[in-house]
Amino acid sequence: MKRAFCIAAVVAAALAIPVVAAAAGTDPTARASFVGPIQVNGAKATLKVRYRCSSGQNLWVSAKETARGYSATKLMKEGSSRTAAAWWDSHRNRVRCDGKFHATTFTIDKVEKGKKGALVDGSAWVQFCVTYGHTEADTVLTLSKSGWVRVNA
Repeated sequence: MKRAFCIAAVVAAALAIPVVAAAAGTDPTARASFVGPIQVNGAKATLKVRYRCSSGQNLWVSAKETARGYSATKLMKEGSSRTAAAWWDSHRNRVRCDGKFHATTFTIDKVEKGKKGALVDGSAWVQFCVTYGHTEADTVLTLSKSGWVRVNA
C-alpha cells in the first residue's frame, strides 16, 4: 500500500512539473513587472511594463475589469472575459526579446474583435504574455505575468 502511494505521488509530481513550467513560460531568465497604473485616454489605454526575455516574437496584453473597478477573483479565472464588464487587449504591440531589460509602454484598446466596455478608475486584472510561433499548434509561451494593476480613467 505504501509503495503504491509513493509511486502515485512520484507520477503526480512528474506530471505537475510541465504544467508549472508552462505557466511560468519556457524562458528561465524572463521577468516582467507592471510599472505604474493603466492610463486611460479615451478609446485607448497605456501600461508601462519592465520586462526581460531571451526569446519571443509576439506579445498579448490584456486588462479586464468589473463595472465599478473593484478587484474580483472571478476575473482571474480562465474565460472570465465573458463576465467582465470591460475587456481591452492588444496583440499589435512590438516586443523586444534580446535578454536585456526594457521598460516599454504598451497600448491596449477595443480594436480587436470581442472587446467591450469602458475601463474605469479602480483595478484591472492584467495579463502580459510573450510567445513565439506562427500558429496555435506551434506557439510556445516564453513569458507570462499576471496581476492587479491600478486604472486611472
